[in-house]
Amino acid sequence: MTAMRKETKHENKPKRLAKGLRANQKRARSRRTREDSLRAKSGRDTRRALEDERDVPPLVRLVGALRAENIRFQLIGMAAAVLQGVPVVTHDVDFWIDLPSRQYMTLVNLALRQGATMVRNTVVELSDGMLVNFIFSVDGLASFATEFKKARILKVHGCDIPVMPLVSIRKSKATVMRDKDPAHIHSIDETLRLQRRQRGGGKK
Repeated sequence: MTAMRKETKHENKPKRLAKGLRANQKRARSRRTREDSLRAKSGRDTRRALEDERDVPPLVRLVGALRAENIRFQLIGMAAAVLQGVPVVTHDVDFWIDLPSRQYMTLVNLALRQGATMVRNTVVELSDGMLVNFIFSVDGLASFATEFKKARILKVHGCDIPVMPLVSIRKSKATVMRDKDPAHIHSIDETLRLQRRQRGGGKK
């Protein structure tokens, strides 16, 4: 997967984060039920348990690896915006990591153990082709600890993940203002406006 692919070919990536969320939540509930049953049987049907583990999406396995190492993170950027209803297409996933940038190989090695491949110093490609960027600072915002308190907890493939709210994503993009950011800001503004109208019972 690369940014040069035509839009029709890379639409499946963001759809796995947004449009497939409800189906993934149902699968996760079903999987939790099977796991509870496996524990009750005290080790029976181990092969089935391993098969269930292989069914876990690579992104969720990476999240589990980060948590196992007590590494705090939050999903940011347009992947986070997509999860909150912004109708855009994005090519990758950005994780803001609560570590100094010099420790980037800690993250890369974690990802490699989950079957990922290293693309650049802070970018890995998961086994399903999804690109993950490890970010260590975000322009226009406060410290990780301060922003982390504002994060929303949302479901991704049935897994709870801290997600940067739209207002903070917009603030950062307005600070950086790359070529693509004005269009992203417009989409975020429209989504926030729609959400305000919905909360207000349809009032403008």
